[in-house]
Amino acid sequence: MKSETVVFKGSKHFVLNDVAEGVFAAISVPGTGSLGNAAIIDLGDSTLVVDTFTTIEAAEDLQAAAEFLTGRTASYVINTHWHSDHTFGNQVFASTAQIISTSTTRRIMDSFARKRLEQQLANPEAIYQAIDELEVKIQQELDGKLKKEMEWDNATDREYIKMLPDLVYSLPTVTFDHQITIHGSRRSVEVLTYGGGHTQSDAFVYIPEDKIAVTGDLVLSKHHPYMTYANPQEWLNILEKLEQLGIETIIPGHGEVSSLKELHEVKGYITDILNIVTDANHNKESIDRISVPEAYQDWYFTGYFKTNLKAVEDKIKLG
Repeated sequence: MKSETVVFKGSKHFVLNDVAEGVFAAISVPGTGSLGNAAIIDLGDSTLVVDTFTTIEAAEDLQAAAEFLTGRTASYVINTHWHSDHTFGNQVFASTAQIISTSTTRRIMDSFARKRLEQQLANPEAIYQAIDELEVKIQQELDGKLKKEMEWDNATDREYIKMLPDLVYSLPTVTFDHQITIHGSRRSVEVLTYGGGHTQSDAFVYIPEDKIAVTGDLVLSKHHPYMTYANPQEWLNILEKLEQLGIETIIPGHGEVSSLKELHEVKGYITDILNIVTDANHNKESIDRISVPEAYQDWYFTGYFKTNLKAVEDKIKLG
C-alpha cells in the first residue's frame, strides 16, 4: 500500500462523470489531446480503463485519475478499435496493464496503422502544412459553429504533432475473437465484439449488473460518426444486438453520457446516409450538392458528413 496521498488535480483533456458506483466516464474536452472519450471501471481488486486517448499527456492524466478514483493503477486496458484517439495513449499503461483488443484490431494496428504512423514521423511537415492551411480557412469561415469546430481540430492537431516524437507505439498484449470476461472482487465485465461496423472490428465493454455499455465509436452522442472504414449494414446489425442486452446507460466514443436514445439516433443517421446516397445515385445527382439534414445540423464533427457520403457511395459502387 502506498503511503503517500494520491492527488488528481483534474485535466484539461477530459471531464470526469460519475456514471455508477465505481464506473466513471472521462468525457473529452474538445480541442485537446483526448479527442475521444475513455472510461475507468473499479473491479474491486483491480482497475480497468477503456480506451487511452490520442496523446501521452492525456493518457497520463487518465492514469492519474484512475489511481485517484480506485486507489490503484490500471491492470487492464481495452482498446475498442484501432483509431488513434482510442489507442495512442497505450504506452502510459503498457508497463503495468494487460492491453486487450480483438485479434483483428491488433492486426490492423500492427500493419496499416503502424505504417501510417511511420509515414507521419518521416514527414511531419505534411501535418504542419495542414495545420497552416486550416488556420487560413478558420480566418475566412463565417459560420460560428463550423469555425469553432475547425479551431478545435487545429488545436488537437497541434497537441498531436507536439507529442509525436515521444510516442512509443504500444500494441495490445491480449487478443480475443468473440468475448472475454474479466472478473473482479466487486464486479465482472464482459468485453464483446459482434464484428466490424464502425471499423473492421469493434469491441465494447458491457457491465451487466449496472446495465452500462462502454461502446467506443459504435455509439456517439450528437457527433457525426466517422464512416470511412465502416460497414454500414453491419453497424446497424451490431446496434440491434447491443440494444437487446438491456442496456440503460451508454458511455459513447464521443459526446456526453447517453442512453438508448442516442443509439437510436446513430441508427437513424446511418440509415439516412444510406438512403441519401442511394437516392442520389438513382437520380444521377452529385452527392457534392447535398447539405447536412436539419436533424444533424447541431451535431459536431460536421466535416464528416461529406466524407461519409463519399465513403458510402464508394462502397455501394464496389458492390
